[in-house]
Amino acid sequence: MIFDAISSFVPTPDAFAGAELALVHMDGYLEHFNPKVMEGKTRAQIVAEADARGRAMCPSEADFIALLDKDGIDLSVIYNELYETSVGVKTTTNDVVAEYVARHPTRLIGVGGVDPWDNASIDDMERGVRELCMKGFILSPFKHKLLPTDGRLSRVFGICERLGVPIQLHAGINWWKGVPYDIGHPRYVDAMANSFPKLKIIVVHAFWPWVADGVMVAWRHPNVYLDISAHRPKHFTIPSSGWDPLLHFGNRMIQDKVIFGSTWTLLGTTPGALVDEVRALPLRDTVIDKWLGQNALRVFDL
Repeated sequence: MIFDAISSFVPTPDAFAGAELALVHMDGYLEHFNPKVMEGKTRAQIVAEADARGRAMCPSEADFIALLDKDGIDLSVIYNELYETSVGVKTTTNDVVAEYVARHPTRLIGVGGVDPWDNASIDDMERGVRELCMKGFILSPFKHKLLPTDGRLSRVFGICERLGVPIQLHAGINWWKGVPYDIGHPRYVDAMANSFPKLKIIVVHAFWPWVADGVMVAWRHPNVYLDISAHRPKHFTIPSSGWDPLLHFGNRMIQDKVIFGSTWTLLGTTPGALVDEVRALPLRDTVIDKWLGQNALRVFDL
């Protein structure tokens, strides 16, 4: 069973365009990852091209399902994030995610977005689970300019805990110069895990570059899991890449705490290629199976 626990934004043109536009609005991302698209252009041109780029990147529904078939992905999480209040970019709705998943219920799982600055969005979380069948929620504290220990986020975490669904929480480095670089440090998730001991916390991007501290937090708390999305597994074995603790402890003490996620659109490759890179890691076969699906199935209660 291959379970991609965080594949991509729901594959609609609006959602993909919103993701690209967010990178424009968060000063530091395009400069770091794609500076050529900014050279000699006005702000209006950069925005228009980002919108068009996102729409062009979006696969058709048929192509997306065909990609999962080709790459041997049995289950895949598609999601939505809601950060218009703080980033200034409208994405899509959780209803759109639910409608997309409903057309492919044996292949897809929906995870919803929530805006901690918007009381109506928080109030809508229960409907998201009860009526839209969302299997969890996703948050990027840096996009909301809030520490994970902030009271606004605590409201969200408390609702997830009560509803019995996991929170997928971005942690690790961020490139937006408008917020502190260490807003995703493991110390904040450590405190959060103590406050919400029954909440399943899936740390998106595994805390890099603070991987050693992140491994400690996952080992320390039974409710904390590490997702390896947005990183190439083939880089994990490179000396000084920072991934040594995950390979060592992820093959041993926290083998049940590591989850495969691709966010393949950020890496310019396919989910299947990333699965192959995981299979090539120096891990026991039984551990690879846990990373690639068994752990995620347990966390999502599937």
